[in-house]
Amino acid sequence: MKDVINREQIETLLRSSAYHRFLDVQVEELSEESITILLPDNDLFVTGDAEYIHGGIIATLIDIAGYFAVHRKVNLPTPTIDLRIDYLRPAAPGVLRAKANLVKLGRTVSLADISVTDHTGKEVAVGRGLFSSKQ
Repeated sequence: MKDVINREQIETLLRSSAYHRFLDVQVEELSEESITILLPDNDLFVTGDAEYIHGGIIATLIDIAGYFAVHRKVNLPTPTIDLRIDYLRPAAPGVLRAKANLVKLGRTVSLADISVTDHTGKEVAVGRGLFSSKQ
């Protein structure tokens, strides 16, 4: 297994993707067990006059957080194999946070659980991602 990557390296990787730059995702917290990715408020993510954040944006945030929970441990690309999302309630417009916990780091596949909260602190979605971690 390669060296675990640090916060600066993750932030550099986030900025290397045009899509991630558009989203303006940022590492908010990093611990041995988890990573929290912050998605700043953006009116482009709000659905019409319904006034909640589009589910596709939430799914993207879940995928990014899960990816980096695995990637930082193996320091290799970790493409998504499977992603399950349960939406619990509409996400109020504003900042979103996705906290990803690595459940299992395997030789070929790894599993991460992700929880998304909105700016009110309410959990709005949960996800489970299976990522390639072939070393």
